[in-house]
Amino acid sequence: MTDLPKDLLVAPKWQERLDELAAKHSVPGAQVGVIALGEDGAADIRVITTGVTSLNTRVDVDADTLFQFGSASKIWTTTLIMQLVDEGKLTLDTLVVEVLPEFTIADPSNTKEITIRQLLTHTSGIDGDLFNDTGDGDDCVEKYVDELATAISVTEPGGHLSYSNAGFAVAGRIVEVLREMTWDEALVEYLWKPLGLTHIITKAKDAPLFRTAVGHVANPDRTSPDKVVPTKQWLLPRGIGPAGIITGSVSSLLTFGAAHMRDGLALTGERILSEESARLMRTPQFDLTAVSSVDQAWGLGWILSDWGGVTSAQHGGATIGQITRFHTFPELGLAMAVVTNSRGGGALAHDIEKEIAQELDLVLPEPKSEPNAEDIDLSHILGTYESTTVRIELTRGDDGGFQVQNFAKIEIDGEPPAPPTKVVPLSASRFSISNESASGEMAHLTIDGEEYLYMTRLFKKISD
Repeated sequence: MTDLPKDLLVAPKWQERLDELAAKHSVPGAQVGVIALGEDGAADIRVITTGVTSLNTRVDVDADTLFQFGSASKIWTTTLIMQLVDEGKLTLDTLVVEVLPEFTIADPSNTKEITIRQLLTHTSGIDGDLFNDTGDGDDCVEKYVDELATAISVTEPGGHLSYSNAGFAVAGRIVEVLREMTWDEALVEYLWKPLGLTHIITKAKDAPLFRTAVGHVANPDRTSPDKVVPTKQWLLPRGIGPAGIITGSVSSLLTFGAAHMRDGLALTGERILSEESARLMRTPQFDLTAVSSVDQAWGLGWILSDWGGVTSAQHGGATIGQITRFHTFPELGLAMAVVTNSRGGGALAHDIEKEIAQELDLVLPEPKSEPNAEDIDLSHILGTYESTTVRIELTRGDDGGFQVQNFAKIEIDGEPPAPPTKVVPLSASRFSISNESASGEMAHLTIDGEEYLYMTRLFKKISD
């Protein structure tokens, strides 16, 4: 276990720095938290906050404010599945159709091959970014899964990893069937109560019971001094909930992380998961080193990264104008999380995480380049690539360099079209991108003779 430096997130300089970064990256409100586990089962949790929940209401963010965790919700859903594994109700190699006989996607042969493990490792091949609104009733997840009957297969089951929100909705439905309750109710009974959590929700109707953050997207009025404005839609459809709608305080997220770092033992003393299952979730299931210099592998739910010789089990999240980052370091008994209510939250999180990491003798992973990478010609991978919801154009810019631009084929997050982003070559097949709302690493690869771009999702090349 590791003791936190005495002044970390306590000294005035940290508050000043968070306020400064929030202004710099146009983030109206945020919470930043760290937790360190003690040898006696105690925990040192520290949280600082900045800003307001909404530029409309101007209500201050405090330590109890709820933010959307986005796709970090997938770790919670994975935990619910692994509890069922612990109880012998299924195995990771159980076929989905054994639990959900009526389940089907567009390709019947692929339908029959999808396993629980593939859902949790994004290797099911199910088209990922389907955000069908199936209402707010308790049957919304069931209805969402039924509508996957027309979903295409991005790969065959067990093929290359391609991020699938839809796959986690299927996992959530499996929880519902085997628990004979809604996914939301399973969270309460099997996680929130044993963890002792109170500031956490999944349903929009519960938001007024708490101080709740509202997402902010780019202001379409480029002449306005406000670079972001409150979104007109607060939450993603409830049917996709198991993939990304848990909403809570940063302390709730860290408390959940503590149970995983304690191999399934909550700070309350209650066990939410067996040691074997908690460790298995952090065990590499799909090697990412061929397509990423930042993420090393995908576990069950968790993404595994190297922070200077220390492995992080982590997952972020992005919803409608809200960004979350969540990192656990089980071998050190440390975790950190940043929750924000703006598209600029990713940049804020990167900057504050880097400074926290330095205090903890950790190294935030950054995209790595090969020698003389700036001279690499990416002409051989230029072209247009697509998923169901996004078209990506990788082209030459007016300055002779390379650029990438995303176009939404289906409106999801309320963001206006973004300008082209400069591409920085890292190798003959990898490049980095960075703008005010997003940054990351993309890779070009060939699968069964077809070309793709990979950035957690696979985008298939459709033209040169």
